[in-house]
Amino acid sequence: MQVNITKRVDTPEGKRYCPVVVGSNGRIKPDSVMVDGHQEKHPEGAYYLDWTEDGKRTRVSVGSDATAAYNCRVRKQRELDALASGLVVANPIDDDSRLRISSAVDDFLEEIQLSRHRKTWIGYRVSLRYFQESCGKRFLDEVERKDLLRFAAFLRDTKKLSPRTVHNKFADVLTFLQTQGVPKLIGKNDHPRFIEQEVSIYEEEELSKLHAVCSSYHSTLYDFFLMSGFREQEAMHVTWNNVRFNANIIEMRWKPQFNWTPKAYKEREVPVPDELLAILEAHRKSLPTSRASAHSLVFSTANNSRDKHMLRALKRNARKATLNPDEFWLHKFRATFATTHLQAGVDLRTVMTWMGQTNLESIIRYLKPARNQAMIEKVNVSFAAHKRMRPHLSTEPREIAMR
Repeated sequence: MQVNITKRVDTPEGKRYCPVVVGSNGRIKPDSVMVDGHQEKHPEGAYYLDWTEDGKRTRVSVGSDATAAYNCRVRKQRELDALASGLVVANPIDDDSRLRISSAVDDFLEEIQLSRHRKTWIGYRVSLRYFQESCGKRFLDEVERKDLLRFAAFLRDTKKLSPRTVHNKFADVLTFLQTQGVPKLIGKNDHPRFIEQEVSIYEEEELSKLHAVCSSYHSTLYDFFLMSGFREQEAMHVTWNNVRFNANIIEMRWKPQFNWTPKAYKEREVPVPDELLAILEAHRKSLPTSRASAHSLVFSTANNSRDKHMLRALKRNARKATLNPDEFWLHKFRATFATTHLQAGVDLRTVMTWMGQTNLESIIRYLKPARNQAMIEKVNVSFAAHKRMRPHLSTEPREIAMR
């Protein structure tokens, strides 16, 4: 019985099992396969062994490493030869009728890496690694409800993750299982719960202290986040030709030169105030010509590459301003942007469009109650009639403690 080895790769006709290319030494050439008689390079996909035994064809995944796949083929060939001689074989390679969790994870992560952003791939990779740590099962069809409950407890008790993080990583594993065709194993009450905390925004006093210790570059960056509502990756990839000074618009566009696409693959335009445009114009004039051209990044390093340390710098500046760095993160500027516009009377759908959100529920959480003196005066007016009904209440003015 001959053991063959193929690789499942993407072709214009869809996924296909293609023969691998073998070198003069008999070993597999990594990523090389034969497609319709032509040798092609395909780094994607996993290797598979296939053989016929007792008239039944069997195929089993052996991972994405060419050397490991070759060794599996050698082992399986020896196993079949031994069986043909009437010998008993210990620990035979399992057939493809049962998909191994490790193989399914490798294939899933490969597809995520090809189709999603790197941060998304890293998140799934960590979640699935934790799942494999907590689950002692080898095959996907062995996974049951208890394994998922045990996984949630493992994240909470062993990894000491926050409830929100436990919820997110649990959701990652559910997505993985769903793509593998695993039937629904848990009910609604089995999902890890977390407290939906009130959205945190920056107060004026905090921002004043932060700007007081910042360089001109970082001060401009924080004003940009605050007045545009851009995400970190979006700010990293905005170029000067995206800033339309005459129209008070900043565009978020696809950047193929950086192999980067906006979240949800949606471009958008955000109106910004004159103040931000004046700040950006001053920033541009301070830059050398090579960093101020139309296709250059607005926020870049000295060698005109992407600034990948925006969060680290924010924490450092917060510490320098004697503020708590744990309370400073880039997304908080986005929350402040949304809350500021909503409190100013901009309607929900408009703010949702400016932020690139896809549903109203995601934007309503930013409708943070106003806490200034004007709002408290409005509240007093609303209940003025109640006070008249209780004439014995003191009419002495009281100092209102503002948070």
